Amino acid sequence: MVIGLPTISLDEAETICEVCMKGKQNRESIPKKSEWKSTRGLQLVHSDICGPISPISESGKRYILNFIDDFSRKCWTYLLSEKSEALAVFKEFKAAVERELGEKLVCLRTDRGGEYNSKAFEAFCKETGIKRQLTAAYTPQQNGIAERKNRSVMNMTRCMLLEKSVPRSFWPEAVQYAVHILN
Repeated sequence: MVIGLPTISLDEAETICEVCMKGKQNRESIPKKSEWKSTRGLQLVHSDICGPISPISESGKRYILNFIDDFSRKCWTYLLSEKSEALAVFKEFKAAVERELGEKLVCLRTDRGGEYNSKAFEAFCKETGIKRQLTAAYTPQQNGIAERKNRSVMNMTRCMLLEKSVPRSFWPEAVQYAVHILN
């Protein structure tokens, strides 16, 4: 027993402190499964940028930009030197995939990275009628399909380079091959 401190009865020690309970709460967990799934191609496309990847490739590439169709889970991958190339690449992707599938891109889900939040990117989406779904800040779980694809592609890339003792600067070629295998 400590001298000078008041004694606390057992009943007082077991009372629940509402303030303590509220102050120690964690955020609500993210659902494991989406409540909505697209019913056709290009109804919802997930996108994320992965990088910077080291070392810089022979062609000066440092980033991977993935677009994943929610319906088919097909992935289109582009290699970037700078994140600022995202809008130009998105325009290229949109034109190519709409021509390929004969459908219009309806909705794009991304994080709140600067490459997706520029005024030019928002204006392009508004002009072309693409609905935006932005995840909450610091919550990559809300864009889990894109995040998981990044992880799968990078894991396969590292394994390929290690298995064949290829210099790491050849990662872009391994990335393209990994995406081809996954599709």
